[in-house]
Amino acid sequence: MPTSLERENLEAHVDLCAERYDAMDKRIERMENQLEKFEKRFDSIDEKIDNIKDAVALQNAMMTKALIGAAGTIIVAVISTITVFITM
Repeated sequence: MPTSLERENLEAHVDLCAERYDAMDKRIERMENQLEKFEKRFDSIDEKIDNIKDAVALQNAMMTKALIGAAGTIIVAVISTITVFITM
């Protein structure tokens, strides 16, 4: 908002506008720096999420192998028991 001094004196107006633009530039720079910090944090969170996904996938693969192994063992045990009863 122009002051009465600015309305009467063009040089004062120009000087005050320069100060206002300088203040706005500084605010914009601070906002850009904050946005860069947020971007780095989000990238870090994204990496952590990817690591968690990989760990979960690995655990699922290991669990699947364990279940298949257990099922195979049970099937072999059942077949062996049936064979023993048949051959008696």
